[in-house]
Amino acid sequence: MENILKDINAVVGVTGSFVCNEDGQVLSRLMPSVFDDQMLSNVSRTMAQTVAGLKIAQQSKIGDIDLLYADGRLVVKDVGEGCLCILCVKRINLPLLNLTASVAAKKLRGKLKETEPVASVEAAPQEPETKPEPESARKMTLAEIIAANLRR
Repeated sequence: MENILKDINAVVGVTGSFVCNEDGQVLSRLMPSVFDDQMLSNVSRTMAQTVAGLKIAQQSKIGDIDLLYADGRLVVKDVGEGCLCILCVKRINLPLLNLTASVAAKKLRGKLKETEPVASVEAAPQEPETKPEPESARKMTLAEIIAANLRR
């Protein structure tokens, strides 16, 4: 799977990509180190639940999910038994990305059935209690941004 993700990451404007299964477990990832396992686990669970909900609501194949943010975009492709998630710049060449990602999605469909998750993510250790920041001053995680946009 890593070679497939390398092909996607080679597209100009792609920051990173990862694959998750229907349960939201990360199976493979090629992301910058800024995105830790816990963050990707939260995003993958949210996206897996969203794709599953859309499948139930539409009772047919769903298209891509394209979430646009101030600093970038998250493109999610349904690959049957899971999702292919691609983090990229806001103004990426979408036709080129879709061409590459569609080929990758076809390759991933067969591989997802036999793949186990990368590793189980343990809960982060509890940090000492500190004074909480005001909600407006706190930076949102990628999972929180996605969840907020899904509620709209």
